[in-house]
Amino acid sequence: MTFYSSPLFIDILLIVIYVMLAAAIGLVVWSAFHSLKKRDRQTTELGFPAKHIVWGVVVLLLLTLTFTYLFADTTPIIINGKPYSDAFWLRISDIFINTSLVLIVTAVGCVIGGALWGGRRKHV
Repeated sequence: MTFYSSPLFIDILLIVIYVMLAAAIGLVVWSAFHSLKKRDRQTTELGFPAKHIVWGVVVLLLLTLTFTYLFADTTPIIINGKPYSDAFWLRISDIFINTSLVLIVTAVGCVIGGALWGGRRKHV
């Protein structure tokens, strides 16, 4: 057995990962659809229509995914001592990493902005 041999249960692990990814994608799509359909047109959050907030989040996510795909790094990397150069999968992995970072920074910015300026608005 060499150092670079694959683990015994790698096939089961891959199946579990694919099932969890499909479940997460399905949950996100269902949640976005459910939020858009259940929101009342008159509902507001700090003076903004709630429907606009939901659409803003969906559009931000799609734009971030698009831009991180377009600007993803496709430089080959070394995995288990062998070069990996499949540009598509390198881009996909880069998408998830960079999109997560952008959305975390955006969320922190929104929390800080809400804490600093959100209390100054008159609630209707």
